[in-house]
Amino acid sequence: MDKQIIILAAGHGSRMKAEIPKVMHEVADLPMLEHVVRNCRKVSDDLTLVYSDHLEPYLPEFKDRCKLVRQQQQLGTAHATAVAMGEFNPNKAIAVIYGDNPLITSEIINNLFEHLEKTNSKAVTLAFEYDKPNQYGRIVTNDNNNFLRIVESKFADKDEIKITLCNSGVMAFAPGILEQYIDQCLVPDPKKQGKELYLTEIIEICAAAGEKVSYFKEANHKLVLGVNTQAELKAANIIVEKSD
Repeated sequence: MDKQIIILAAGHGSRMKAEIPKVMHEVADLPMLEHVVRNCRKVSDDLTLVYSDHLEPYLPEFKDRCKLVRQQQQLGTAHATAVAMGEFNPNKAIAVIYGDNPLITSEIINNLFEHLEKTNSKAVTLAFEYDKPNQYGRIVTNDNNNFLRIVESKFADKDEIKITLCNSGVMAFAPGILEQYIDQCLVPDPKKQGKELYLTEIIEICAAAGEKVSYFKEANHKLVLGVNTQAELKAANIIVEKSD
């Protein structure tokens, strides 16, 4: 399977409460984004980095390893993915990974692609079990365990928020699927407050269109958690120290 990876790093990371961009905070003495790029390059040398103006001073570190695409407005993960459309190769599978996932490994990324291929899925999301209160989206299935949709935690009802199977945000798509369905993710849902456009909506869109969607569950949830706050940054460093 030919592979390409989009790394989303355009968010400002306001919850980090720091002057430097969130993805440039260090884990094990390297910027988080550096960890992500290195691990992605072990899987594919076709990388696209989506950035915004605040990351521009740091781009020389990555321009030789990634195609660079600027996101002028931060309108959500679906919009960030869509602005990279010009770099998509329609004959390659695509993974979408985040610059604040410093602990994700090349093995996990490869496992996600392998699951996509082996199950003949058109879209697959990286999931994990987590039974503590959290802000991650929930994997919603029916009684037959068919994957229906991802519900963001802020929009989850009282039953959905109890679901312990969570969405990491990392996804992979069969060739051509993003190009076919991404535009439907760019229409704001009037039932949801705000204008953020979520890539996670593509699961429900694909399922409704009759495409096979699935999830791949990573056993070690610590490796797929994003880093959004100073406390989470500290926790990521502790995980690395304990693994040495």
